[in-house]
Amino acid sequence: MKIEKPAKFTLVRLLLIPLFMLFMVYEFGLGKDAKDTWPRIIATSFFIMAVVTYYIDKKLMGRRSDDTGYWRFLDMVADKLVVFGALIAICFSDYILPAGFYRHFFFWSAVTVMLRELAVIGIGLTDSELDIKGLFKGGDHFKNMLFKFSNGAQMAWIIIVVLEPVLKDHWLFCDFRILSLIVTVLAVTLSVYSGLYCIMMYKKHIDFLNIE
Repeated sequence: MKIEKPAKFTLVRLLLIPLFMLFMVYEFGLGKDAKDTWPRIIATSFFIMAVVTYYIDKKLMGRRSDDTGYWRFLDMVADKLVVFGALIAICFSDYILPAGFYRHFFFWSAVTVMLRELAVIGIGLTDSELDIKGLFKGGDHFKNMLFKFSNGAQMAWIIIVVLEPVLKDHWLFCDFRILSLIVTVLAVTLSVYSGLYCIMMYKKHIDFLNIE
């Protein structure tokens, strides 16, 4: 089976997931200072590489009209696994989040976002079937700017949560994780809103099909 260039970036993204998860969960003896600087930087570097492949992948797939089927499905799953992997690793990590309010707040925020992502995956699969039947007119609603902002906020959320302690000498109130709290609220709000928007779009087409 010939692997197209977008699919290669998808495979690279999948390979990067366990790498950034490992460094998010374990310090590997690299956390020599109170801020655990190097484990955080290495984990974030692998995560940013995965994010870069995501945007390159989308750029390349946007130029191809025949990039459908298995690789398009794998691309969608890989996107969600990047977010899932990072959120689960951060929740499980002993060094990224201190015990206390923010750890609990992050956990429930992560659960909310992951449930939203699962709902979008399910709707995305149904959406593919509807698109094949020619029921969608005027483009794919998953390319709406709302989803782009939501995805971008999730990526920024993960990066800031991991890196904020490293920047505490340069950012005001970082000891209190004010920046992390703000971006958490933003990411969750956009995720929930875009998820509800997606459900409403889905409901409209189900009504059109007269399915009860």
